[in-house]
Amino acid sequence: NLIVSGSGGPANGSYYVLTATNIAMPVNNWSRIATNPFSGTGTFIFTNVITPSVPQKFYRLQLP
Repeated sequence: NLIVSGSGGPANGSYYVLTATNIAMPVNNWSRIATNPFSGTGTFIFTNVITPSVPQKFYRLQLP
């Protein structure tokens, strides 16, 4: 599994986890794989399964 965590988000706000296999792809073509809330202190953490058949995958957080 890939575990990503961080801080600095809006307290109790939402974020989307987007993924793509090509980092140069326009953001509107990235796939949304999760919608999650930031904690009360603005931290976040999400876990995603690593798929061996996919050679590379890029992730980004998007705020609504």
